[in-house]
Amino acid sequence: MGISRLIKNFAVVSLMVFTSLAQTAQAQDQDFPSEANWQITAYLWAQAIDGTVGIGPIESDIDLSFSDLLSSLNIGGAVAFRRDWGRNVFVADLQYYSLSPDDVSAPLGGTISTDLKQPIYQFYYGRKTALGNGVAGWLIGARYMELDTTLTWKPNLPMDPKLVKRASPDFTDFLLGGFYEKPISDKWSFMLQGDIGLGGSNHSWNGQMYFNRKLQSGNSVVLGFRVMDVDFEDKLPNDEFFVYDVRMTGLTVGFTWD
Repeated sequence: MGISRLIKNFAVVSLMVFTSLAQTAQAQDQDFPSEANWQITAYLWAQAIDGTVGIGPIESDIDLSFSDLLSSLNIGGAVAFRRDWGRNVFVADLQYYSLSPDDVSAPLGGTISTDLKQPIYQFYYGRKTALGNGVAGWLIGARYMELDTTLTWKPNLPMDPKLVKRASPDFTDFLLGGFYEKPISDKWSFMLQGDIGLGGSNHSWNGQMYFNRKLQSGNSVVLGFRVMDVDFEDKLPNDEFFVYDVRMTGLTVGFTWD
């Protein structure tokens, strides 16, 4: 078979595949309403935090359980905006938490106190596809975190001396992930979502699942579970190293206006 014949056959097959994919995409587009739909969800993430935060010679091991959260939380909350139009999805997930966990013992004696202020901003764009009676899709986006940290070492010495270290590094990770949504009944639906991030951190990943309970008003109550793991290191201007290796795990409770 000559080269020209091969090229011709390849072109014909490619055209057939492209036509089939285009028809499938067109059929998928018809499965979703073309008008835009907005959802706003205000929620609280009841985090248990486990990990290490360090600035230079001071390093604090954090072990914050669910029951410790209320006593350690100075202020916190989150809001997520979602817009669906056709097969397109856009999500902006904005969180802020200020935490002061209990002091921990220092390796050289005394105690170390930790104050953390953490804005976490996540933005996603995705495309969804009908899958049975559910919806699956991919996501790309970015995650920005600022880690405003104060560590105070209080050694057991006369005159009550203190060594205070402060740093406020930040980073942006590019995200790749996916999601799956499925109605369970007329009033209940279920969603899974996950992503991995690289770029600014050594690595980060985020996974969540939640259930929506539709109310008569059309709004929803949201109950779920979320895990986020972040491993980040940075060299500060004074040549000291900042270390943040933390996993945040906990229940989410919120309300969605639809």
